[in-house]
Amino acid sequence: MPADAHAPPEGPATPALSWWRRLWRRLHSRFARQIALGAVIVGAIAATGHFLGGMIGWWHAYELTFGGHETAKSAPPRAKAPPLSVVVLPFANAGAAEDGWFVENLTNDVGVQLSRAPDSSVIGREAAARYRGKEVDPREAARELGVRYVLAGSVERAGEKVRLRVTLLDGESGAQRWAERFDVERAALPGLVDLLAQKLARAVDLEMVRSAGSAVARLAPDAVRAEDLAMQGWAALYRGINPKTSEEALALFERAVAMDPGSVRGWGGVAYASSLTLRRARSSERALARLDAAAAQLERLDPAGYYGVLARGFVAFHRRDWPSALAAGDRLVELYPGHQGGYQMRGPALLRMGRFEEALADTERAIALLPNNPDFANEWRRSFIYYGMGRYAEAAAGLRQVLAKNGTSQPLAIVFPLAAALARSGRRDEARQTLDEARRHHTDLSLAKVAELQFEGSGERFIAARDDMLAALRELGVE
Repeated sequence: MPADAHAPPEGPATPALSWWRRLWRRLHSRFARQIALGAVIVGAIAATGHFLGGMIGWWHAYELTFGGHETAKSAPPRAKAPPLSVVVLPFANAGAAEDGWFVENLTNDVGVQLSRAPDSSVIGREAAARYRGKEVDPREAARELGVRYVLAGSVERAGEKVRLRVTLLDGESGAQRWAERFDVERAALPGLVDLLAQKLARAVDLEMVRSAGSAVARLAPDAVRAEDLAMQGWAALYRGINPKTSEEALALFERAVAMDPGSVRGWGGVAYASSLTLRRARSSERALARLDAAAAQLERLDPAGYYGVLARGFVAFHRRDWPSALAAGDRLVELYPGHQGGYQMRGPALLRMGRFEEALADTERAIALLPNNPDFANEWRRSFIYYGMGRYAEAAAGLRQVLAKNGTSQPLAIVFPLAAALARSGRRDEARQTLDEARRHHTDLSLAKVAELQFEGSGERFIAARDDMLAALRELGVE
């Protein structure tokens, strides 16, 4: 008999159990099976989270690499600070405690005077007060307040004088742009606060314009805007008013208004530069036409603003309408009492009207508000006023100083009244020497030249002073 004769008959094969079923059967207790099931669920959740986290991380990396630029573009850019914006930090009192009122008043008044300057933007003292008594990084203060410049100062006692130090700092680089020291008699402090504030504000305003113009000059050509060109033009004039800078400035202003016909600062510059050309040559029809065009544009764009009123005054002056020029000067002084522009408009108008005392007061004011001015028109005007008032020695001294500042040139507008003033003060030899020196530069030294020098006016006293000057020149041999 075969060995397997008694084996049971073969049926269908039993399928093999999967590994997890075998593992499950080995867990004999219910508790063990619950623990295992929980571990499986937790593991599944962890794996899913790991997968999703990886996907998110990968997507974030992709966005940073390929899509982040669009996000950066959509973020609003930080506004650029206006070119003539400034914060006046509270001045530090490094002197006696009783001088605190002066420090406080001067800080406030400088801010007020700066805010009255055309085109300026000054942060209020409340916002600046947070920096009182602190060491301030000018770049941080400028960034926080959105300004281009920071003005800082300190006041200390030095014997019977109070010493004021003021510094203008660039808000972008932190570099010093301008600094000045003033020594004031302590007893005179109460009456000098306003004048000091006006002097400081004007000096700071001039430096801000110069600095802004220099910054524009460094821009790439495709980044230059109309306002940049206009600012550069004003900066050129602030380097010193002469034929070269006037032509340079006018070219920049013309480019500005060609790029943007709505540029108020540009049209104001066209009016100013054209007026300077007319001051040198009354017969320049092109300059007069450009002045008229600029005034018409400003009448449309800015009739009540600084440049609009200024242009109206220039037009009136060059058309010999002295009362209208005076009215424009009055309006400028009313709008901007701490700015020299109104006084420089009123002074010449009053001079031509023969109102010498008033003209002298306004001219002195303009000189005080325009320290270190490379344009000597105000000093010339003061000297001619002295001549009209019969103060010949003072007129001669002032005109000599103006002539010396002009270097080797001998402008006849200075030479003629200087020679006349020397003659009227009894110094005829010096008067003749002055004319002889002028003849080395001018082949035609005749009285006919006087008509080209714009010694024009309508007031009786002005006409009398001009005729007296001509008579003195005839006595010196000028025909």
